[in-house]
Order: sequence, then C-alpha cells, then structure tokens
Amino acid sequence: MSDERSGGGGLAAAFRLFVRIAAIANVVATAWIVGLMFLIVLDVAGRNLFLAPIAGVPEMVAYSIVGIVFLQVTHTHVTNQMIRSEGFVELFANRRPRISNFLLMFGEAVGAVLFILLAAAAWPRFMSAYARGEYVGAAGYFQLTVWPFFLLIMVGSAFLGVSYVFAFLRLCGLPVDGRKAEGRG
Repeated sequence: MSDERSGGGGLAAAFRLFVRIAAIANVVATAWIVGLMFLIVLDVAGRNLFLAPIAGVPEMVAYSIVGIVFLQVTHTHVTNQMIRSEGFVELFANRRPRISNFLLMFGEAVGAVLFILLAAAAWPRFMSAYARGEYVGAAGYFQLTVWPFFLLIMVGSAFLGVSYVFAFLRLCGLPVDGRKAEGRG
C-alpha cells in the first residue's frame, strides 16, 4: 500500500499515536479536575460543618494544578487551541506569505527547543526527589510524595516539545497528519 493510501506513512502513523496519547492524558487530567473539585467541596464542608478539614488539601491542590497543566498542554497545542497572538504574522500573510510562514516556523522551532530544554532541566530535579523520597506536608499528619509531579513536568514538557516539532514539520510541507501540509508559503 502506498503512503498516500495509508494516510502519509510512518510520520502520519506516529502523529496519530501521539494525538491519541495526548487525548488520553487530557481525559486523565479532566478526571483529576473533577476529583479535585469533590475533594475541595468535602474539605470546605468538613471545615465549616465539623471544624475538621481534610489533611493536605492545600498541598494536593497546589501540586495537582501543576500536574493537570502538564497533562493537558500537549493536547491543547496539538489541537491548535493554544492561545497565541498572530497579529505580527498576519501583517505578512497576504503580501509576503513566505515571511509569514517563516515566522510561524520560527515560533514552532523555538517552542520545541524551549520545552525539550525544560524536560531536560526537570530530569535532575525528578531524580533527586525520587532518590530522596521527597515529600511535602508534615510527618505524622500528611505527606505527599512529589516525584510523580516532577515526572509529569518532565514528560509533559517533552511531549509538548514533540508537538512543536510535529507542527514545525507540517509548516515545512510534510504531511504530518496524512493530509497535505498547510504552510503559508
């Protein structure tokens, strides 16, 4: 079967798998948000009705926000829902489409580099937290192990970096998602 009939070949298959993984991570994060909402409601009810808050809710919420963001951000980018301003790029879109496309490619390349560097920078922090069994909270009252959150930062950053690479390749004219690329130049 040719690449055209199979939807773009290996790159398109890798992209489809990547999108599925990003969608699953998004669903997990959404379920996490719902669970966190119930936890907060129970904590507030416990505080006000019984003068007995649930131990560790502030710590769980603080670390959960970080985990949720890094689970959802790749799906946000891969579905082209990332908030951005293209005013400067749009100045060139009609009169100089190649410049417009270059600026878009430059933005995707910078995003890829930044998030891959962030993933690499998170590695030592993750390893340190894992090796030491680092936690937040008070011993004997509440403890939350933090290495899983550093792992989410690292993996989420790496996945977002890969998403930027796919977007860059698409702007370069490669049929990343099995369709004709939509570069502006």
